[in-house]
Amino acid sequence: MKRAKMLHVITHLGVGGALDNTLLTVERLPRDRFEVHLAAGSLEAAEGDGDWEERGRRCADALHILPDLQRPISPLRDLRALKGLVRLLRTQRYDIVHTHLAKAGVLGRVAARRAGVPVIVHTYHAFPWQAAHVNGTTPDAPNRLSAKGRFFLELERYAASLSDGLITVCELNRQQALRLGLAPAEKLTTIYSGIDIDKMRVPHDRAVARRDLGLVEGGPVVGFVGRLSTQKDPLTFVRAARIAMVHRPGVQFLIAGSGPLAGALRAEIGECTGVRLVGWRCDVRQVLAAMDVFALSSLWEGLGRALTEAMIAGIPVAATSVDGVPELVVPGETGLLSPPGDPYRLAENILWLLEHPAEARTMADRARAHVLPIFGVDKMIERTESLYEQLLVRKRLATG
Repeated sequence: MKRAKMLHVITHLGVGGALDNTLLTVERLPRDRFEVHLAAGSLEAAEGDGDWEERGRRCADALHILPDLQRPISPLRDLRALKGLVRLLRTQRYDIVHTHLAKAGVLGRVAARRAGVPVIVHTYHAFPWQAAHVNGTTPDAPNRLSAKGRFFLELERYAASLSDGLITVCELNRQQALRLGLAPAEKLTTIYSGIDIDKMRVPHDRAVARRDLGLVEGGPVVGFVGRLSTQKDPLTFVRAARIAMVHRPGVQFLIAGSGPLAGALRAEIGECTGVRLVGWRCDVRQVLAAMDVFALSSLWEGLGRALTEAMIAGIPVAATSVDGVPELVVPGETGLLSPPGDPYRLAENILWLLEHPAEARTMADRARAHVLPIFGVDKMIERTESLYEQLLVRKRLATG
């Protein structure tokens, strides 16, 4: 099979698990089989931590920045972004276009169809209508969605009809997509979001990690890693921290991340010295090394990349029971779950893990044994490459 030319399209090069997944895919696809380009929207000011654009240039054979491709909905700007994508695709004559995130997912697939790209693939890192339904109980039934949520669902059904392959990052997401009638089963494939496990294995000294993060020596540390956004619900994490500190005053709470809720989070923390916000950090392994418990407070997730990394690192986890998370966190077996938006239950689970260290360690060991065999980046690349080749062969057979 001749070398295929492909383009990955993502809404922005801001901080997030979807971007990390995309860049790992772009970087690791074998160049004897694929020429891999990357297109992304302009970097949002609130997402500007870390040199993600430079990493994009290192990972891809070519990087195309599309200034009009931005997260907020703007009909005129979105139309310009669509036209720019169509021009790029017609000029470069790609064999495959693979889109990521909601805005790039819709515009990229429409542009690919207009430009006559043979194979169109999209990855659901999370479902786009979930942002319109933020009470933490994103339903499977369309008639229980808000009007905005139903609009995004119908938009995604249309975009899915343009797609040759659709990837979900966990099996529960694939099942939800089927229940919602997004696409027929033969279009949907689960490929877990790969982690560079070798990097996660590098040991870090806990005392050094805590000192570097400005934490007080001694006492347990509970951590949160993620974008400071509505989806990740860091405000619930802070409220859970306040509740937990009433019952166990010596606990320190650590938040590593940046995003649009940073100001609201600082206001929520106020004068509370037990909660430390350290901003976005590129050294996730060192941040995890400082923790006794990892907490995920998300209202919705595809699966949760930071959660997976914490489990690989052997950190006991307390998470919210949303979307694909229960696929990893089995209560009492590999961690503890609480309802989204409930700081009292999250605090209760955090305290239980701290007060039962032997049981917490057993759960963390089980979690690590569960995720290690299925979340390696090599396995993700192998399955993604196989999907591309199947779709290319199918398209060539269909067109003669």
